[in-house]
Amino acid sequence: MATYVIIDTTEITDENSVIDFSKLMNRNAAMLRYSVDGSKALVKYISDKPSFLNGKTTYTHSEIKVEMAKSDWTTE
Repeated sequence: MATYVIIDTTEITDENSVIDFSKLMNRNAAMLRYSVDGSKALVKYISDKPSFLNGKTTYTHSEIKVEMAKSDWTTE
């Protein structure tokens, strides 16, 4: 079962980024879902939480569906 985390886009684009895509189901930045304004991105992983996501809120599939329906993530 996948677990989801919303991160700031700067955590991906920063030159000192610690995001290790090999530990995520999203294998690169192009595979991420981004918020409408581009400031946040959704990452997902299976099994143990990668250490670079420590301290971040995690979501189940049903919880992230609620988040993704909000105006930050959709224009519909």
